[in-house]
Amino acid sequence: MTDDKSAASAANTQSSVNHTQAYLLISLAVFLWAVGTVIARGIHEEVPLIGLSFWRWLVASAVMLPFVGRELYYKWELVRQHLWILVSQGIIIVGSGALLFVGVMFTTAINAVLINAAQPVLTVMLAWIVLGDRLNKIQLLGIVSAVIGVGIMIIKADFQVLSDFEFNVGDLLVILAVMGYATYAIRIRKLPQGLGTFASLTVILFCGSLFLLPVYVAEAVYIKPLPFSGYVVFLVVLMALGISIASMASWNKGNSIVGPSRAAAFVNLLPVYGAILAILFLDEELFLYHIFGAVLVCAGIFMVVRHR
Repeated sequence: MTDDKSAASAANTQSSVNHTQAYLLISLAVFLWAVGTVIARGIHEEVPLIGLSFWRWLVASAVMLPFVGRELYYKWELVRQHLWILVSQGIIIVGSGALLFVGVMFTTAINAVLINAAQPVLTVMLAWIVLGDRLNKIQLLGIVSAVIGVGIMIIKADFQVLSDFEFNVGDLLVILAVMGYATYAIRIRKLPQGLGTFASLTVILFCGSLFLLPVYVAEAVYIKPLPFSGYVVFLVVLMALGISIASMASWNKGNSIVGPSRAAAFVNLLPVYGAILAILFLDEELFLYHIFGAVLVCAGIFMVVRHR
């Protein structure tokens, strides 16, 4: 009996450690997304974002291939059996990123972030409908608290901003992107368990970049080609290593452990990280609504994580 209790205690401790590591990985992923968003906002007028997106996904898969090529070779049958889920995940995540980039060109930043704030709620709903993954009342309250915190930071505690909200085609593209991100999240657990995180990610990103290739060619021909200067090459490598590889690997691993509903709550950290980066590197001021919104977001995430 004592041995059984000791084993159970050890298992519970190991589970707690795994969940803690998963939440840290998810937090890191969202932080890297915030960094990528800041970079994209700063360069979108001089660098075509679809071209940048295509090359950063493709370079990311090329960088990982030498490290996972042997695993992919010996587990090719496993890859072949699950090829559809890997290909479809690549199309969803890369396509959603492209839609978000294009959507932001046609809508305001406030509209885009307000719509994006709905992603955690949408993910929870899809996880409940598709996977039967339910949250208790405290966790649902945590999701609501985090969304309200995001809203307060975005509108700067000025509710008049909401009355000025105008829907346009850019908003529709952002909505489609958010739906894509939520769909990707709830399908992560369908990835082959016998395939390593980076091996599956290599296939996903490569397939996604191939899907984006025709769009990239159309942008280069009809809008503006991507200039292959030293500056652009640096951006591509930075985005490939820091955003495509590190963030997606962290997100996939953490999500597979805690589930899409709990992981989705951390997406609300995106504007918190964005505000911190803007204050540190863009000399923007810290206001009370930043603090109040961040407190609500962190409190909401704590409720989701604490009552798992």
